[in-house]
Amino acid sequence: PGGPPPPPPPLALVDSNQAAVVAVQAATAAALTPRATVWLRIVMPCHSRTTGVNYLRATLAAILLQLPPGDPLRALVDVLVVNTDAHPADNKAYADVRAELAGEPLVRFAQLDSRRYASLKPRNAATVMRRVKASVQQQTIDLAEIFAVADAALPRAELVMAAEDDWLLCPNGLLAILHLVRTASALDPHWIALRCSYGFNGIVLRAADLPSLVEHLAAHFVRRPPDHLVFEWFSGEWHAKQKLPGSANAAGRSYRTYRHNLFYHIGHISTLSQPSNRFTPRCYELLYDWLLPAETFKRDECPASDVWPCTPAPAAPSELAVGLFEPFSRVDFAMGLRDREGHVPAGAPDKARVLELTSRERRAGSAR
Repeated sequence: PGGPPPPPPPLALVDSNQAAVVAVQAATAAALTPRATVWLRIVMPCHSRTTGVNYLRATLAAILLQLPPGDPLRALVDVLVVNTDAHPADNKAYADVRAELAGEPLVRFAQLDSRRYASLKPRNAATVMRRVKASVQQQTIDLAEIFAVADAALPRAELVMAAEDDWLLCPNGLLAILHLVRTASALDPHWIALRCSYGFNGIVLRAADLPSLVEHLAAHFVRRPPDHLVFEWFSGEWHAKQKLPGSANAAGRSYRTYRHNLFYHIGHISTLSQPSNRFTPRCYELLYDWLLPAETFKRDECPASDVWPCTPAPAAPSELAVGLFEPFSRVDFAMGLRDREGHVPAGAPDKARVLELTSRERRAGSAR
């Protein structure tokens, strides 16, 4: 008694939500455990360049930077790199990066050893109606082989995305792709393809459709470049033009285009002999160049959306996915008032900036 008070107990970090923390840790551990399926598999062909340049290292780095340890997307995404050179050692970039990433479980490497379509050979361009170069024909054959490998890969994937080894995924690109898939699925749960970049790059497909695509590429490699062939496949164009029996794989299913480009091209040599000074689209620029007209994003049709077409498919559950906010219309930032279809009238004054928040009924009534 009368002495100094006892020292306070040492400070300790006490978590009042310990049960919640334990639950989250358990869920995270489960998410990081190898699953029976992968949500998105990025399929990437790799071939050697005569210049010896290694694009693959930078391309994979751009992806892995968006999949740091502990990130939830690591449980959903992986990469399959397929070497198209006859021998792995011939492709130094492939061999070097494979050794560097030996401990990275999200990147797998495969070699085209036994080819399903070994009997297919490029034909002389002079004998082909569209004069597709032999190197382009070989690229299409290789893509058929690569996606056959992807179709057989385990664990199974729900979605696959075609990616080339000289296109960098833009910052936050994986989150943008997640948003694209969710938005497109709300508009059409049965979509067949989603495009978010150029060429045979940035094309999201359902893994269940790979056998049909592989068959189409292998059957028509002499007619058109591969990015044109994939378009006529997912649009149903070839099936309709040829009046083929039965239903096309694309029947009753839409393809959708993202507003923004999600990949940046760092390669300088193209099998299609594109000019070296051709415009290179930047990250998140409007997706309009380097594509067939029916693939580009249509700003006039979807001025306030980032997915085109922005109308739901007939069978889509649009009442919940889209129609929920229909009574409130949209918040339209535009140069001038929009008409009933949502378009900006021609000749609207440049200085008129209108923030419109009205219901469709009110807008329709004022337009009458």
